[in-house]
Amino acid sequence: MNPAHNKPMNDFTAYSVGICYASICTSLPIHEAEDRMNIAYPTGIASMWALADDKAFRTGAPNPSPCPDHPHTHKHYLLSC
Repeated sequence: MNPAHNKPMNDFTAYSVGICYASICTSLPIHEAEDRMNIAYPTGIASMWALADDKAFRTGAPNPSPCPDHPHTHKHYLLSC
């Protein structure tokens, strides 16, 4: 059994947050996920977190892409500010 499938399902998780980019896993619509990100991790500058114009993650995975742990309910999004 894959231990990743035993992870609890959250409707929103910011799993990597940097200065200009953040990666999230969510079952929420993107506009709700952006709102949640801006509340939980305010940028501190005039621009807010939003879906990145980048068509792919640094790994080459498309933006968005299905969550490997919960592909039927969750997607991974790359955000930028």
